[in-house]
Amino acid sequence: MNKTHIWFTAEYFDANRFAEIVKTSGAKYFVFTSKHHEGFTMWPSRTSWNWNSQDIGPKRDIVGELKTAFKQTNVHFGLYFSQFEWFNPLFLDDGKFNTTNYRDQVSYPQMFEIVNKYEPEIVWSDGEWDKTDDYWKSKEFLAWLYNSSPVKDRVVVNDRWGTGTMGSHGGFLTYADHYDPGKLLERKWENCMTLDKLSWGNRRDMKASDVHTAFEIIEQLARTIACNGNLLLNVGPDMHGLIPAIFEDRLAEIGRFVDLHSEAIYESKPWIYQNDTNQPNTWYTSKLKKGTFNGRRISKKNQLFNQQTEKQTVIYAWILDTAHENFELKSVKTTENTTAKLLGTDAVFSGFGKSDSLVIPSSKIPWNKLPRRDVIVLKIEYAANQERNPLKSSSY
Repeated sequence: MNKTHIWFTAEYFDANRFAEIVKTSGAKYFVFTSKHHEGFTMWPSRTSWNWNSQDIGPKRDIVGELKTAFKQTNVHFGLYFSQFEWFNPLFLDDGKFNTTNYRDQVSYPQMFEIVNKYEPEIVWSDGEWDKTDDYWKSKEFLAWLYNSSPVKDRVVVNDRWGTGTMGSHGGFLTYADHYDPGKLLERKWENCMTLDKLSWGNRRDMKASDVHTAFEIIEQLARTIACNGNLLLNVGPDMHGLIPAIFEDRLAEIGRFVDLHSEAIYESKPWIYQNDTNQPNTWYTSKLKKGTFNGRRISKKNQLFNQQTEKQTVIYAWILDTAHENFELKSVKTTENTTAKLLGTDAVFSGFGKSDSLVIPSSKIPWNKLPRRDVIVLKIEYAANQERNPLKSSSY
């Protein structure tokens, strides 16, 4: 008797465990691969008979279980969806005969399925590059999504909706995988990168050295949010439905850092400088203080970056190269009132006076109290007024 080899069994899959690992990492949104390029759907799709997680393998609605689990968290739930399929005969025939059978019978109905059934707050489209947005009927789908769908008032989408759309059209822009511009961008963008340096999927031959360190991810986080981006970190579970232990460990380590430095991350905005040309590998984020300033209420919602005002702006300096005798931030001009708190500790530095740079000797850093020695995040208040438009400056 012949037996079909089932490569994906997910016998140890626990949606609640997934949600807990993601939440512990400090992530605020989660995007699950509902279908990748091989066409296997992680939900019982009506257009993918016997090639989905309910009919074979796990015999479970993986997307549905994850949706239920993430409802118990404050993490926004999203779904990745591959438009094309490598081996689908209908898609291959569409390419040969200039037809639209695959779109009409598979991909287009599936997008409506995942939105109507699971109500994702993020729809992350991919695999669209060989066909136009007209072929995928992207305009029609997006019009429905934003005007009539059950998530019309809260959903966001990326920029991969047909040839030439990436980096141009979408709620947020991805430009390319592992995108890291190193300068401020006017549109909200996303750095989508992998924890495994070599793959987006699971590899049985993966070595520990192939996995990014927590420091490398923290560095990417700093660079990304300093330039008006979000970080989407890919983790590939194994065939048994488990997140590999080394990935879980990395995410927990990142989460501990994020928890201690959350005010420099969540609800922050870019500053007038994105990095410091004098202090190597130093990046800036910022916030405005709550309340009023000079009799007027502070508005933060529609600003791309925070201008520097002594009484209003809080600067966060992410120093990612800590092997120096002195830390000199040339981008920060100090006043008699300037203070710099070392996040993760109770150390506060003051007495800078009026100066064209902020300087803290390494000898004054309480290294034994830092949560980690390879990253310093300073919360700087009452720095001097400066006016600068980083979008019009070439000095980064």
